[in-house]
Amino acid sequence: MAQSSPAVRDEKVAVRLSRSEWDLVIEHAYLDSKVQEEIRAAQVDGGLATMSLTAEDLDDLIGWMAAAANHAGQRQLMQSLSQVCDKLDRFLDQHRNKVVVVESQRVSEPTPAYTKKQGQYLAFIYYYAKIHGVAPAEADLQRYFKVSAPSVHQMIVGLEARGLIERKAGRARSIRLLVPRAELPDLE
Repeated sequence: MAQSSPAVRDEKVAVRLSRSEWDLVIEHAYLDSKVQEEIRAAQVDGGLATMSLTAEDLDDLIGWMAAAANHAGQRQLMQSLSQVCDKLDRFLDQHRNKVVVVESQRVSEPTPAYTKKQGQYLAFIYYYAKIHGVAPAEADLQRYFKVSAPSVHQMIVGLEARGLIERKAGRARSIRLLVPRAELPDLE
């Protein structure tokens, strides 16, 4: 499978948040120091904060904000964090759509419709089902990737929303890949 070029993969995504949304990110996202510096270095002009993050860093930020929303004790805080998460997800989707157009002009093979991290989840689902004969449970993904249950759940919801997997509500181990094996990365 052809990966997108490093220049496109590392291309920055412009993210604009209101000052209150930016404050929520600063207060509730647990990020590595490099990404935290990028966020704290945002240009705050009036009521807007503008920052540039790589697609992978933005994907990580979305996961952390989703986890913070899932663990928020107050309903209003949970709703505010979820709204920021949704807004960040829209920035990432817009960037992916732009990258697909740019890549289709550069190479003959299509660009994957997922980030590196999402590709690893898809590859794990594929290999787990191949070895065990059933789809993995979210707990299996949590153990393998060493992340929290809300992070795994948010990833599964995101993969399903992008049409990369499907699952049956209320049925355990019902994840089904919608991506052919040839389009999946190797599991690292």
